[in-house]
Amino acid sequence: MRNYRRVLNILGGLLIVSIFAYYLYAFVGAEARMKKMCIEITPGMQFSELKALSLKWGVTAPQNDSGINYLVETKSFGRWGCKVVLEGGVVKSSEYNFAD
Repeated sequence: MRNYRRVLNILGGLLIVSIFAYYLYAFVGAEARMKKMCIEITPGMQFSELKALSLKWGVTAPQNDSGINYLVETKSFGRWGCKVVLEGGVVKSSEYNFAD
């Protein structure tokens, strides 16, 4: 009975550490990942290309083909992302955005 309890405690501890490591990874590397993605967004890029890029990087897809769109990582709760200005389905500008 004691060994059974010990094994359950170890497995529970490993589960907690694994969950913590996953979220730590999401936050530690998010800034670098998003900066790299923002560099790939160039003025003149079409809305369809931007949507495909968002799928490639696993970020939220742009919703409107005109105006301001924020492409963010959902696993980091949208804290890091790119602010993309679109006009008529074409990217006018993009910049890295940190939502503090």
